[in-house]
Amino acid sequence: MRYIERSNKKSKPKTLRLIGEQTPFAIRESFNQLRTNLLYTTNDNDGCPIYAITSAEMSVGKSTISSNIAVSFTNLGKKVLLIDADMRRPAQHFTFGYDKKQPGLSDLLAGVKTNDEECMNSPMRGLTVITSGIIPPNPAELMHSKKFGEYLEKWKNEYDIIFIDCPPAGVVSDPIALASLINGYIIVAMANRSDSNRINATIKLLKMSKAKITGLVLNATSLRGEGSKYSKHYGYKHGYYKYNYYYGYKNGND
Repeated sequence: MRYIERSNKKSKPKTLRLIGEQTPFAIRESFNQLRTNLLYTTNDNDGCPIYAITSAEMSVGKSTISSNIAVSFTNLGKKVLLIDADMRRPAQHFTFGYDKKQPGLSDLLAGVKTNDEECMNSPMRGLTVITSGIIPPNPAELMHSKKFGEYLEKWKNEYDIIFIDCPPAGVVSDPIALASLINGYIIVAMANRSDSNRINATIKLLKMSKAKITGLVLNATSLRGEGSKYSKHYGYKHGYYKYNYYYGYKNGND
């Protein structure tokens, strides 16, 4: 398979958003914990699992969680595909330093591109990223399209694990369209910001659609307190991530 490396002199990779050797131990360990928990939810006999990362609201760190858990799995030698399916407010092109106008998922699903290899980027060993492509006028229809399911079935034969960065399920219906194809939904929330009622409503909505909910990632918590010097590097009030099963989230708790 041929991968296309794209670069843009005006757009440099936002490396501080991605975990690496210089990332504080607490942050790296939190993603390792999330990775381990996900490994226990899958069975090798089931083939390539597909996880959708979503949220109840916007701007809670969903896309950063998506990119970093994908990177974390490459450290195990896994062949990982990360898809930016948030065709309303895409972010993965920004995280990896690609041009926001380059061909991506929307171009494939709309039939503008018929060769998926033209939309694949390889920013690091083991990781393939498909950005969102041009923002379309009909993202919900594209998410519901039969073509998306066909591509996912194809990619399941080519990768060890697939992560889909979806729009907030508590805001738009796009992520629910994939329920029958997803092994598990991961809901992202932000400490001291996300509303527990909205999270519970999103969980209820997903369960009504027979979606399998794997867990809840609570970010923006910190072992270092309010004054963490790492906070601004990761775009959050704090920089430590925690993983909990969704049913551990109670009404009235942040």
